[in-house]
Amino acid sequence: MRYLRELHAGDPVRVTFQLLDYDAKRMHYFEQLFHASDGWVSATSENMSLHVDMVAGKTAPFPDDVARGLARMQAAHAKLPRPEAAGRRIAMSGKN
Repeated sequence: MRYLRELHAGDPVRVTFQLLDYDAKRMHYFEQLFHASDGWVSATSENMSLHVDMVAGKTAPFPDDVARGLARMQAAHAKLPRPEAAGRRIAMSGKN
């Protein structure tokens, strides 16, 4: 999560979601929060989510309908430029 510039109550906002990749159980995506009128980026968030079967209590492949939706979304999003901030490394300073 990157907080870049403060929005204020009442500011118009626009949010984007871009699927970067997915496999049978995971999806990697990037979100951006913009000031809708002025166009500047307020915050970004890069995430990796796992599909969990709540009955089994463990990760499991996406249901077929969800996997088909992800395939359609990835095909559409593949045409978008990769966000400049995607793939940033996270680490604690002084630790290897």
